[in-house]
Amino acid sequence: MRPSTKNSTSASKKELERSLTSLLRLSDRLNSVFDLDKLLDALVEQALDLTNAQSGCAGLRTARGMSCNHFLQGSDVVPFLYDCGLGTGWAGWVLTNKTTYFTTDALNDTVIVPEIRERFGVASGMCIPIIDNEKEVIGFFEIYNRQSSKDFTQQDLKNCVAAAQIAALAIQNVLTNAKLVALAAFSRSLTLAGDLEQIVEVAGNHLEAHFHCGFVLLLPADQGLVTRFRTPEFLWTDKELDAATWCWQHGREAGAQTATLPDSLARYLPLMVREQTIGVLGLESRPDGWLSASQSELLAGFVGQSALAIERSLLEQKMRQLRTLDESERLQSAILTSVSHEVRAPIAAITAAVSALLSPGLSLDRPRERQMLRTAEYEIKRLHRLMNNLLSVTRIQAGVSRLKLEPSDLSDVVGAALEELGTSTQKRLITVQIPSDLPLVPMDFDLITQVLVNLFSNAIKFSPSDQPIDVRGQIVDGKLEVSVVDRGRGIPNEDLERVFQRFHRLESISSVGGLGLGLFICKEFVEAHRGQIRLEINPDGGTIARIVLPCQTLPAV
Repeated sequence: MRPSTKNSTSASKKELERSLTSLLRLSDRLNSVFDLDKLLDALVEQALDLTNAQSGCAGLRTARGMSCNHFLQGSDVVPFLYDCGLGTGWAGWVLTNKTTYFTTDALNDTVIVPEIRERFGVASGMCIPIIDNEKEVIGFFEIYNRQSSKDFTQQDLKNCVAAAQIAALAIQNVLTNAKLVALAAFSRSLTLAGDLEQIVEVAGNHLEAHFHCGFVLLLPADQGLVTRFRTPEFLWTDKELDAATWCWQHGREAGAQTATLPDSLARYLPLMVREQTIGVLGLESRPDGWLSASQSELLAGFVGQSALAIERSLLEQKMRQLRTLDESERLQSAILTSVSHEVRAPIAAITAAVSALLSPGLSLDRPRERQMLRTAEYEIKRLHRLMNNLLSVTRIQAGVSRLKLEPSDLSDVVGAALEELGTSTQKRLITVQIPSDLPLVPMDFDLITQVLVNLFSNAIKFSPSDQPIDVRGQIVDGKLEVSVVDRGRGIPNEDLERVFQRFHRLESISSVGGLGLGLFICKEFVEAHRGQIRLEINPDGGTIARIVLPCQTLPAV
């Protein structure tokens, strides 16, 4: 008795509805998963359900070919490493041919990997390539043996091809999301990089983490390209330099897998900014190397962002150099202007004193001679302090000021500073209040002496000669605190911090000589000791200059 056409049509319609329902369920499930391993497992589970198959697996394309590390057999996960190069196994076959592999006679199949046939008892099955929008194979899945004794049908094959198309979109979405996350992380790292060396290191670390191959990053210098970052396994030869140089000079790719110098071991990409090549990235080329469309886009993003970050750093370097040059020129001009004014008075006084002493026609008594000699000595010491300050500014500007720390007695430092000031302190009442049990403190003796010389000199210049000057030393909260207290005209509150700027002088004391460098130098030398210096308004009138130095041993600066 022949089956009715009506029943056959009804069964086909139900089968089609079941297939469509399963494919919709597959689409919903795959597009809700953002982990590739879970996505592939979901694909296999739905394919087994869709075709009523017993077992299967799914994997992605890698640089070596096709790969997966486990199979699903019913509800069980079976660990099994399955790597297929081009033409090896069903997965390798679909990678080479970009079409499905289908057989109902796996026992006599010559393409299947024998271990797979034996391990899973494969009698029939199919392998479906997962193909992206660029027509590149990016993955695969295989299913084996229907639960019933029947073989797989053409409808099963059509359903699996549809499932592969759905999987391709879901995988591309996951890869796109991963690419955006990677680019965002890369951009954030580049933003935090403080200089060119850090930018190069960030670029190197991210490239190595995402592409797992040797590479080199080159930037131009006076004599051509120089290597700024290179992975240890990257083989650098003259041939590689020729390819990299051609890439840099022409702004186009060169080396392996290109038409220019293809015998090179690496492929060289120009780092372009505004149609100018500012560097070259070389990626090691391997026979089994392969980049997916998403990876190629990620590489292009890394190259573009690296180029922008490197250009930003180079521009910042140029700006710093220009600012330094401009500042140096302004500093030189200010020093020359100030020196021409400040040196004139002491030289004139010294010249007058020496001329009078050497004049054969001028008869001077002994007290007068000594007065002239004292005047010359004072002015010579004044010039000496001026030269010391200028030398100190030069050392600070060049960044070559280094500390020579040694345990020092504050009383000795104060004594050395007062001795250097010479006669200018003899007519002033200067009281020194330093406890006899004050411990030795690590400091650069000469630098702190110069700090105190400048503070004493200010106190003498800017306070009446009949007012005392106090020097106090004590340990406060484990730190040495030194105060120089005068009772002069004082400093306006708004200028208490500005006076530490280079060449800053108060308008109210413009008639008093000086370069405006003394307090700037004091601040630089004290901060080199990891200390602090500040000025305070003296409640009794005048100013308190307070220095705080750590008592523990400091690292060299």
